Amino acid sequence: MAAIDTENTYTQSGNTTNYSFTFPYLKQSDVKVTVAGETVNFGTEDNEWQFHNATTIKFNSVQTNDAAIRIYRDTSVDDLAATFYAGSAIKSQDLNDNFNQNLFVTQEAKRDIAT
Repeated sequence: MAAIDTENTYTQSGNTTNYSFTFPYLKQSDVKVTVAGETVNFGTEDNEWQFHNATTIKFNSVQTNDAAIRIYRDTSVDDLAATFYAGSAIKSQDLNDNFNQNLFVTQEAKRDIAT
């Protein structure tokens, strides 16, 4: 079984503002970005980033040349992706989301222990 990436790293070069990533995620809020080890917030300010599309982030301004860029997944562990109630319908997507949440958190813990 091939390992699934939980992060992508780049080095800022030139005027590049768009960076793609290859890992799956449940919610956009699970995708995080750092530049030179510092957290960069999601938003519309010059020093923030946004989603260009589902697998690409776009910085609102060009980052410092040669800066290390890290795009990674940090899945929430505080709440289940879906909660089931007696008498309610169980949807396959909800089951898959719960299992994927568990898988993603496990992958991220493995990544964090390795580093």
